[in-house]
Amino acid sequence: MSRLLLQSAWVFLLPALLQTPALAFPFVPEQPMISVEKLRSGMKGHLLTVLRGTKPVRLPVEIVDVLPQRGAVRNHILFRLLSSLENGGVRLSQGMSGSPLYVGGKLAGAVSAGWDFSDHTLALATPIEEMCGVFSRPDRPMDLGRGKKVLELSLPLSAGGVSHQAAAGLGARLGVPVETTPYGASGELPLSGSQLAPGEAVSVLLAWGDVEMSSAGTVTATSKDGRFLAFGHSFLGRGAVNFPAARARVHETVLSRVFPHKIASPVSLAGTVTQDRTAGVGGRMGYFTPSIAASFVFRDADVSGTPVVRNFRVVPDAYLGVKLLEGIYEGLFDDQWDRKGQGTAAVTLRVEGRGLEQGWTRTNVFFSDSDLSGSALTESSAIIARVLTQAYREVFPIGFKLDVTVSQEPKMLFIEDVLVSQDASPGDALCVQVSLRPWRREPIQRSFEVVVPKDATGVCELVVRGGGTNSLGQIALDGGWKAIDGFDRLLTELDAADANNELIVELFHDQVDNKGRKDGKKNVAELLPEEKEFLSETKARRIKEGTLRVLRSEYVVDGMMKRLINLGEDGAEK
Repeated sequence: MSRLLLQSAWVFLLPALLQTPALAFPFVPEQPMISVEKLRSGMKGHLLTVLRGTKPVRLPVEIVDVLPQRGAVRNHILFRLLSSLENGGVRLSQGMSGSPLYVGGKLAGAVSAGWDFSDHTLALATPIEEMCGVFSRPDRPMDLGRGKKVLELSLPLSAGGVSHQAAAGLGARLGVPVETTPYGASGELPLSGSQLAPGEAVSVLLAWGDVEMSSAGTVTATSKDGRFLAFGHSFLGRGAVNFPAARARVHETVLSRVFPHKIASPVSLAGTVTQDRTAGVGGRMGYFTPSIAASFVFRDADVSGTPVVRNFRVVPDAYLGVKLLEGIYEGLFDDQWDRKGQGTAAVTLRVEGRGLEQGWTRTNVFFSDSDLSGSALTESSAIIARVLTQAYREVFPIGFKLDVTVSQEPKMLFIEDVLVSQDASPGDALCVQVSLRPWRREPIQRSFEVVVPKDATGVCELVVRGGGTNSLGQIALDGGWKAIDGFDRLLTELDAADANNELIVELFHDQVDNKGRKDGKKNVAELLPEEKEFLSETKARRIKEGTLRVLRSEYVVDGMMKRLINLGEDGAEK
């Protein structure tokens, strides 16, 4: 079974916003080429690749044969690495992907694949004419947030700055193996002062900063217009992309029976990969894409409460960015929490971006008896997905800040009792006293005033509950009476959702329904107010009229209690 020759590296960069033409132009290598039709068994040549440091070296090879293929790449070149005094025990390894193959001093192709547990002197190369076709389709320059269709990922990746468990979680979300590395972030990368050259090591990045995901290969060819080809195979197969590329340094080439590999890390920012196709990746030198900024702030209230801050960026791909952010945030949470079992987390998600001058913030509190990170980050992950993939308007550039404070203590309030007058008249203000018990502590009392509507009749129902119990829903949206029609409305309704740390007091009274109609249908006049309103509007109306009261706390409020209120003669029979 073939294994693509990839090796990871870890980087941090500060993107700059430039534009590049979107039209497709033929790629013409600066290096003279030889076509695959002219290759014959036994022809001698050499590879150009970095074994250590940054300077490429020549490795002698011999052409074994040309293998016809069915698919996007029509041929592969089968070749063998020859022994010499210079290369000694060197074998073909991960990280050599894209290493240019020269025959008779002319560029024939690029190393693309080899085999596990096999003869590591034998490998495949993608013909250079196939790789030049990478640029046959137009680039997609950064368009400030436009999303792209999700495609299946097919290549292994490596991650630094997170644990093995977190990397496995990322792999599950992305659908590829993700390996961890003992060496991590290298800090901010300087801009490269020179152009990439064939044979040099290059890293392609998905996430960078205090957490990084990337793969490294080799530059195959360059053109006079500032473009480059690399890898000899796809990275993720996502077509037109905007993935940062950096010149890399190879620390060592490690021999292995499974598969030899290079240990590499970036040294300077070189440009952007704009095409990710079957025959290789292609990009532009000196073009630096913007990105999605993210930060994670973690506090352990049981220790010192001192914040631990992690800053990173991910590629400007809305759908891929959702998976990356979800996995990285959960991985960082697990790494910092470093335990299993019960716990409480106060979570604040802040979103900033174009058109959000004041930013947008959502705070909630979560408790779990087993998987705190999974429970605590579910809401934030859903919000990030809604924001990044929303269809209403561009908000790029955009950034997310996730602030989490945790404690092993079950920070919970349990509703124990509700006291309220059993009789009232329409228009009366009722005093409601709620008894709340913190976990294994004495109860505390909270008082509220709710108003009986003047048009109420019969019996009113008083409900006291935690925000996570029987939460108010978007009745108008769920029933098909309304639809979200803009980004601002989306944020407003996301913020209107009940939170677990809210104590909610509601008064309900008889309302018009369709039970008495023979045809079972409603007319417009019979629609409930909630069926004509967004949730935010319903809450605002009911708070104003006095039938809804909300108290925010630092605890998860658990439970629900009900009381019936008999209305006096002003409204109905007693």
